[in-house]
Amino acid sequence: MSLWWTLVDRPTFFPGSLDRRWDVVIVGAGFSGLWSAHHLLNADPSLTIAIVEASGIGSGASGRNGGWMSALYPRSNEALAQHSSPSQIAQLHLQLRNSIDAIGEFVKKENFDCGFSKGGSLVIARHESQLARISRDCDEDTHLLTANETKARINMTGAIGATFTPNCARINPAELVIGLAQSLARRGVSIFEDTPALICPDKSVEVGGKKVDTKIVIRATEAYRQRTREMIPIYSLMVATQPLPQDVFDEIGIAKNETFAEANHLVTYGQRTPDNRLAIGGRGAPYTWGSKRNLSSERHKKIHEHLRTMSTSWFPIVKKFEFTHAWGGAVGITRDWSPFVRFNGSYAELGGYAGDGVTLSYLAALTLTELITDSESERTRLPFVQWQSPKWEIEPLRWLGVNSAIALSGLADWEEQNRSRPSIVAKGLARMMGT
Repeated sequence: MSLWWTLVDRPTFFPGSLDRRWDVVIVGAGFSGLWSAHHLLNADPSLTIAIVEASGIGSGASGRNGGWMSALYPRSNEALAQHSSPSQIAQLHLQLRNSIDAIGEFVKKENFDCGFSKGGSLVIARHESQLARISRDCDEDTHLLTANETKARINMTGAIGATFTPNCARINPAELVIGLAQSLARRGVSIFEDTPALICPDKSVEVGGKKVDTKIVIRATEAYRQRTREMIPIYSLMVATQPLPQDVFDEIGIAKNETFAEANHLVTYGQRTPDNRLAIGGRGAPYTWGSKRNLSSERHKKIHEHLRTMSTSWFPIVKKFEFTHAWGGAVGITRDWSPFVRFNGSYAELGGYAGDGVTLSYLAALTLTELITDSESERTRLPFVQWQSPKWEIEPLRWLGVNSAIALSGLADWEEQNRSRPSIVAKGLARMMGT
């Protein structure tokens, strides 16, 4: 169980019977499914909507992530430019920024506390190669900080500079899941937990061997979908300390609840939690043959120990305190790292967020609602709309390629640290992965 779920009380839902005619049935009660219901009701409050979930609300990535509500997108602007116009790319980033504020307004309106704090985000360079690379990422929303400016915000060992963007908020994602689900229940959405569903080849939904009567089906299962070559699960793991006294944060900084990461190729991320812990995560757990999800990857002891060691190397003062939580979860990644929102008249699906889904799921669900209701807008022309990624390679090529990419990301970080130049390995890896 993630830290986030240990800090909350799970609600109980009383949805009634599935045996009726529905306007919309959503498979998956994470952020994608819950936001889809939210936006659909905003468009048409009369809709009858059922959400079926094999486990509990937010049991997948929505309740296990790093608690970053960022404006990040998994594909670079250079990659997007191959099929999108500059205005579409600019609009995508604008919509992501606006989505953070929209979620903040939703939380305020519904009057629940998920620790929402829009303190921005820092990406810290600890050697010259990292600094040279992040310097190229600056724009009107992302600013380069000097070593002294960086230290004033975060006292990370060895920091020589950083980038800062105001477009990120910290949250407890489980609290957001709960607040959103309870809001939907009050509005008449029926949420069926512990209800495994099968999406059949004809895109109908079966529960307990019986077809559910509905006009529209939405698949919102992300990395927790039935195994195919369309999307693979990659594991992101986290650790968290005990609650820390204020004098520790006087030493560390992040006084405005900035999220933070080191400028590695192998992804890292961290935040000061609403109850004053450090929660720090990263990638590196191996991909499992055949895209099978398993608990051993979510509980990978070597990666969890690496994260604890990394945390204390960043902030030596943390060595005095206990790490009380360790967990992990899968994120969905398409072959070209492109998210997608697709609708064909009676069947819809959304996902492929590659770990950036806390905000992106809101925007994707809003866009999907506009497609379903035939409401053309600037969102229905965004790069991910009706996007179809190529399929992943067959095994064993997929297993070899993905695990090689994970290893090469670590090698790229070693190369930059030891060769004092941006990584050549990373350039080749980006071409190979299509990012």
